[in-house]
Amino acid sequence: MDNSIEIPLDLPDVRVQAVDRTGKGDWLIRLESTLKGTKCHQCGRHLDQFHGLDSALRLRHLPLFEVPVFVEIRPKRYRCKSCKGNPTTTQQLSWHEPRSPNTKPYERWLLRMLINSTVVDVAKKLNVKAGVVTGVLNRWLAKRVNWDRFERLETIGVDEIALKRGHRDYVVLVTTPLSEGVEVLAVLPDRQKQTVANFFTAIPVRLKTTIERVCSDMYKGFIGAAQEQLPWAKIVIDRFHVAKAYRDCADRVRKQEVRRLKQSLAKADYAHIKGAMWPFRKSPEDLQEKERAVLERLFEHSPKLKQAYAFREELTQIFAKAYTKPGAKCAIRAWCKRVRKSEIAAFDTFLVTVETRLDTITNYFLERLTSGFVEGFNNRVKVLKRRCYGIFDVDQIFQRLTLDTKGFQLFGRT
Repeated sequence: MDNSIEIPLDLPDVRVQAVDRTGKGDWLIRLESTLKGTKCHQCGRHLDQFHGLDSALRLRHLPLFEVPVFVEIRPKRYRCKSCKGNPTTTQQLSWHEPRSPNTKPYERWLLRMLINSTVVDVAKKLNVKAGVVTGVLNRWLAKRVNWDRFERLETIGVDEIALKRGHRDYVVLVTTPLSEGVEVLAVLPDRQKQTVANFFTAIPVRLKTTIERVCSDMYKGFIGAAQEQLPWAKIVIDRFHVAKAYRDCADRVRKQEVRRLKQSLAKADYAHIKGAMWPFRKSPEDLQEKERAVLERLFEHSPKLKQAYAFREELTQIFAKAYTKPGAKCAIRAWCKRVRKSEIAAFDTFLVTVETRLDTITNYFLERLTSGFVEGFNNRVKVLKRRCYGIFDVDQIFQRLTLDTKGFQLFGRT
């Protein structure tokens, strides 16, 4: 019974001369080009004077039934009659990148394997060296954004992430939201104001003038760079970074009061308020009955903590309401006045921040815009960092983010 099949090679402009097995059992397909002529590498003229065959190229191609496949071809060479010295040019084929040890279909397939994986893992699976995988990555994916792909930017987000534990070795992500997702524009090596300003300067003028808003956290380096280089753009302080700041203030009061109560209360009384951290961090509407009871007992022993909790929820409600920007400013100023009168010192630093950044904080109320799209990319970097045991080169981070977010779109089968 015949158990063989014919499979198209799917490489254009070649003819199969022979199919053999190597000593390792791999398939070896010998090819010849069916194209006539080439372009001179010096003058660009079409050449048709055949000048023999170049050395054989053996290239890795797509595996067949898990058996490695190689193709071998001797490229044609042509002589130019017009250029001085009559130089020769070797014919190039559309399915091979010069100096690559692989065919283009193989490299596209390898890149699909690399999406959401690691260089080392893919190298092991395909039985190639890690350098081969890295070489493919560098040939196909740029280390910088291609500005020609954009007609407008409108909104960009700036945020930092620590590559090492303990908030060390910060890199900065610059992104822009698109209709089909988020595009990474840059991964900057540090969060210095000048570094961010230099990136803004490098944006082509035709795109730079289309930037209408910059979403950021409260870090003065980002805000200063945007105000200096994009003075016409609205700086929008991210609502969730603001929320984290004032929630941390309330949590600081909780820690202080719990320590005080642990020393002043009898063990039996303190036992009734243990485990209050998570209920305290929840919004009132999310509390279960048991959690609400724990908080009530805690607040009986600490009116100061009850007040801090109330202040936290009041400001959260301000951000949840449909205020105009002027209305939000009035509401936040009134909230600040009440907090100052309470003399809860844990909020002092935040109150200074609000006084300094009130205009940019309340820009949120113009369009209800946040930098959540930036935070999404932050999470991708964290996953990438853990998966790849730490990537510290910003060019590699840019490449891998591009591959993980757009890889199937760029290299999927068509």
